[in-house]
Amino acid sequence: MTTPDGRATGTTFLTPLAFERKVLASAGVPADRIHVCGPGREGVRRWVDQHGEPEGPIVLVGLAGGLDARLASGDLVVVDEVVDPHGRVTEPPVCRRLRIADATRGRVTTTGRIVASAEAKHALGRTTGAVIVDLESLHFAELARERDWDWGIVRVVGDPADQAVPAALDRFVDHLGRSRPGLIAAEVFRRPALLGTLRHLARQSRSALLELGAALRDLPVPPAPTTDSGQRPERVGRRTGPRSILVFGGSFDPPHRGHLTLPFEAAARLGCDEVVFVPARVNPLKVDAPPANPEDRVRMLEAALARRTSVPGHPPIEARIDRREIDRDGPSFTFATLESIHRELVEASERDGLELRMRPRLRLLIGSDQALDFDRWRDWRKIIALAPPVVMPRPPETRTTLAARYRDHFDPALAGRWATWTLDLAAEGVSSSEIRNRRARGEDVSALLPDGVLEIIEELGLYEASP
Repeated sequence: MTTPDGRATGTTFLTPLAFERKVLASAGVPADRIHVCGPGREGVRRWVDQHGEPEGPIVLVGLAGGLDARLASGDLVVVDEVVDPHGRVTEPPVCRRLRIADATRGRVTTTGRIVASAEAKHALGRTTGAVIVDLESLHFAELARERDWDWGIVRVVGDPADQAVPAALDRFVDHLGRSRPGLIAAEVFRRPALLGTLRHLARQSRSALLELGAALRDLPVPPAPTTDSGQRPERVGRRTGPRSILVFGGSFDPPHRGHLTLPFEAAARLGCDEVVFVPARVNPLKVDAPPANPEDRVRMLEAALARRTSVPGHPPIEARIDRREIDRDGPSFTFATLESIHRELVEASERDGLELRMRPRLRLLIGSDQALDFDRWRDWRKIIALAPPVVMPRPPETRTTLAARYRDHFDPALAGRWATWTLDLAAEGVSSSEIRNRRARGEDVSALLPDGVLEIIEELGLYEASP
């Protein structure tokens, strides 16, 4: 079927790897219906950014790792829940309308790297309740939900829960989902025993994908339900689970454009419900106190937040200023702040009778310079347990360069976690110190500040050159 302007309608299948597309097409799935996005978050986001609104349902398909011991290689899973790291669940709107014989219905979770060992698979299944794991479903769900697409996920188990796979598998394809034969050959040359493992996995994966292709070949996807007026319901893909709160601390001296845009973009990417701004009285890692006094910095931050706009395509995100560090004497230690916030949330949850799994979850937003200095922070391991960090790259760093620096700075397991905590946000080339310096030179800084902040700076005569 086509639209009047010649565009194809019907179900679009999105798959991360070129190998997956090739096998699915050989099984009879129309090749023009299958798009390759590339692996992981970057692959999904790149594809979504480059393509317009699909004319019909869009279904993410391909291989997944098994987490439930009852699933064998080649078993199909119609995903009825996508669970994020905070335990919040999204239901794909297409899942209830899909009818695939002998398919399991279950939950998927998404990780930043291949889950290689059987022990890690079983542990992930226990903690998330998921039956399969992949690198894309959560990111696909977030973007599809933002755009109000009619979407679903169907995966086939490649490697079952009891089967270990090489941890280097995710490096054997490039960012576009194409195999990297040179790198594979070099790895096999270094570890000859790997060749037999890879051949077995290739045969196993091909067989599983042929099962998936047979199911998708003639798969009917009934149209989305409509209201009495013929319109689709306002929102599909319900998300449930505990509230998620992003904590963002700093001097905010003054709050600049990046302080306003990046936290809300990060919160939208992570599905957070609220951003809590925590102005510091004194940063313990900096000798000098902030030039502006605490009350002036709070006033500027209030003005900036009062005029902020919502992130396009996302539900409204709440914002508030937490004064506990401003009102506390002495240096502001992040661990003490997070512990205090966490204690209040637990007490409120207990008063409200919330189950443990439904209590609000914390994340801590930091810059990449802070991430590379994180092991200097007091009780930094406890901070990670209370509020896993979210890292914003700051120029000249990018997500790619930071991954290499994490490997040089942290042990391998922790370096991998830091890589998954780092967002591919477009960094703002502005800093508070630059604004203060330019202001002291009498230069115009209005383009670097959120609406309402410059008026307060001029009223109070802040950051002007000394006479």
